[in-house]
Amino acid sequence: MSKGYMWFAFNNSTTDYINLSRTLAKSIKSFNKHNQTCIVTNEPVEDKLFDHVKVLKKDESANEEWKLSNEYKAFRLSPFTHTIKLEADMIFTQNTDWWWNHLWQHDQVFSYNCRNYRDELVEHSPYRKLFQRNQLPDVYNGLHYFRRSVKAKQFYDLCETITKNWQTVKTQILINCHDQQPTTDVVYALANKLQDPLQLDKIDYQWFKFMHNKKQINRVNTAFDNENYLYPIKVQDVLYIGGHKQDRIVHYHNKKLPGELDARIF
Repeated sequence: MSKGYMWFAFNNSTTDYINLSRTLAKSIKSFNKHNQTCIVTNEPVEDKLFDHVKVLKKDESANEEWKLSNEYKAFRLSPFTHTIKLEADMIFTQNTDWWWNHLWQHDQVFSYNCRNYRDELVEHSPYRKLFQRNQLPDVYNGLHYFRRSVKAKQFYDLCETITKNWQTVKTQILINCHDQQPTTDVVYALANKLQDPLQLDKIDYQWFKFMHNKKQINRVNTAFDNENYLYPIKVQDVLYIGGHKQDRIVHYHNKKLPGELDARIF
């Protein structure tokens, strides 16, 4: 039964997501024995850091700057029996091999809420007003486990329906939604609610959450710059943000951070 990590990596005019993917894959392999990786992209990539490269023949995000419209294909594209889906702008900070012993008992496990740099739980993100208006579950697509199962396929089929009918969804289902294109977090949250409206199947592992390095999540004063104020550094393989050692997957948001960290290794 194969297991591994997969994510989507589509470059746009401002960000090289394939290069960010190298940083993520390197961190996975440096901390984990079970470290198979798969990226989904729109151009051929040859790099030993990636065990599988899936090049899409039909890129449904070709005309988009923020390329998210292919992500409902995760289930059908994953080469693994057991998959942890991530986002390219992440970095691992510790071993997660033991996660599989818990995760593969389930058809799918979502990451609810997130953590800030102090490892404090953030349940009502100031960036998620749409979620609160529509009473959507606070799930994040950047950390999602699924196994090859009927239930997981049903979830991704819902994601496909939502994505392909976005204009109807945003105007007739969601309240006060102004997103021009479907963002994966919203698609996941709505599909989750449709599949499990009473959240009877909710599995909320406290360790299955990532650190989200955004200004308001970190409660950084508006007068300060999040990156300069918290000043992430690496001491050998240990990542510190705001003086706090990071023990979770870090969703760093600032796409320049990998290069900045390389210049700050002590």
